[in-house]
Amino acid sequence: MLYQEVYRLWQINQKTNRSIRSLVAQSTYKNKPQLLALISKVIQHRALLQTIIDRSQLLERETFLSNELALILIYDQVFGTHVRGKFKGMLKRNQSSIDQCIETLLNEHKLSSISELLDTSPTNKNPSIEIPRYVRINLLKTKAKQLRLNLKELSFKKIKNV
Repeated sequence: MLYQEVYRLWQINQKTNRSIRSLVAQSTYKNKPQLLALISKVIQHRALLQTIIDRSQLLERETFLSNELALILIYDQVFGTHVRGKFKGMLKRNQSSIDQCIETLLNEHKLSSISELLDTSPTNKNPSIEIPRYVRINLLKTKAKQLRLNLKELSFKKIKNV
């Protein structure tokens, strides 16, 4: 039930672009913190999970599985509490290829544990830069002109009409 609910909410999020938190709040699933944690972590580590799925060829072996559901199941199996329910057998059949893929990733990155792999995941670095709408200047500590000069020295650029 948990995995289908996470999958359903993720599909709604992708189609309607509604926030994950509001979708979780409206969900009928009883354990909402668990639901929010799982979907947030899967989205956060999506690139790493996709690499594991691609290298283990999970989607080629299990044709009934969608990519998003596979991401959810792989996260919970590898980094979470291990999959329970009707997907457990499917993941046990593919456990050796998943473990082999993780070992390969650990060797490539020269790491010793899976938790270190999550820490070095490129998803932790935000590639999209958030541009603030405004900046508040404390005029008791500095002047606007001096702040502009300091930011220019730090290689900041002024962007108009973003």
